[in-house]
Amino acid sequence: MLVYRSHRIWCLLAALPLAGCSSIVSPDYSLSEGHLAPCPANKDCVSSQDTDPALHIAPMDYLMIQGEPQATRDKAHADLVAAINAAGAARIVSNHRNYIRVEYPAGARDARSSDSYYQPENAVDVVEFYLPPTSRTIEMRSVGKLGLMENGAARERLERIRALFTKLQQIPPKP
Repeated sequence: MLVYRSHRIWCLLAALPLAGCSSIVSPDYSLSEGHLAPCPANKDCVSSQDTDPALHIAPMDYLMIQGEPQATRDKAHADLVAAINAAGAARIVSNHRNYIRVEYPAGARDARSSDSYYQPENAVDVVEFYLPPTSRTIEMRSVGKLGLMENGAARERLERIRALFTKLQQIPPKP
């Protein structure tokens, strides 16, 4: 009986560190106190809030309609959602007033390089946008899931969304 109990205790103690690991692992996306998550170490990321010049991308600015700051912010949010959808293959998984998170398929099967590491079928690239309530900028971040090194896809996707957003933000001239 004593041997059985001590065995159970050792099993419990051996499993304890494994249970603790799940609480330390955090997702590589989120918004915390006005900041997007930092880019992961694999460098397959760009962010408007990153200080590393290789990972930095300029935030987007939106227009200010004179005397209507609330309408401006709502229009910027609507235009951003439209630009995201126009950029193709997007699945908006979180759409809030200040934060939008989008997932894109990480690439076709033939685009994957399985020579170096495991790449799951359902891998997604995560793109985030943050509209701070105190400014007319949109902070953004894109993390590619397939490559270990930056291949430009994350930056290219954000620049495509920026171009579409800028086009939607243009106010037609008054007649």
